Amino acid sequence: MYLSKVFIPWRQARNPYQTHRLLWRLFPKRPNDTRDFLFRVEKQKKGLGMDILMQSLQEPLQSDTSCHITAVRDYNLILKNEQQFRFRLRANPVKTITDEKGRTNRKGELKKCRVPIICEEDQHAWIERKLKGSVTIQALEIQREIPLYFRKPKARRAGKIQTVIFDGSLKIDNSEVLIETIKSGVGPAKAFGCGLLSLARV
Repeated sequence: MYLSKVFIPWRQARNPYQTHRLLWRLFPKRPNDTRDFLFRVEKQKKGLGMDILMQSLQEPLQSDTSCHITAVRDYNLILKNEQQFRFRLRANPVKTITDEKGRTNRKGELKKCRVPIICEEDQHAWIERKLKGSVTIQALEIQREIPLYFRKPKARRAGKIQTVIFDGSLKIDNSEVLIETIKSGVGPAKAFGCGLLSLARV
């Protein structure tokens, strides 16, 4: 795998919906493949642009000027049980609820929708479930962020995602499961910069 730092100029960074599409241009020889990269906005300054950390299975290639690769390095995941790390994760904790009035969709199934998890205690439980079987969380701080608004091309309504930052420390229980979790990402909204689990030695 690879870890890359990418800069997107402000003129390209104003709509979060476009960020994923711009990053996909860094893999020009794979137009029909499914996404196999994760990213997180590390810093964003109005009028200038955004700095992004990206994890990918393939090495990115500079193909146009819509975004700029500023650094790339190999990311070899060599992890062992009992190791301890600090971690960071931007995520979109959600839960699925069913229609209270019992309304159904075209298939006759009860309508369901995903709603954000707001309570910090429930957010703590959410990340515990997502990482269960791979790590033991030893310490955790949760920082709620301002909602992320976006608009899809030709869409009449804007969308909204409620993200949070999880910072803490963990101990590895099953390194193989953790490696697969890191590769695939944690939770939904990966196209909007969620799901990248970063580790740093204690």
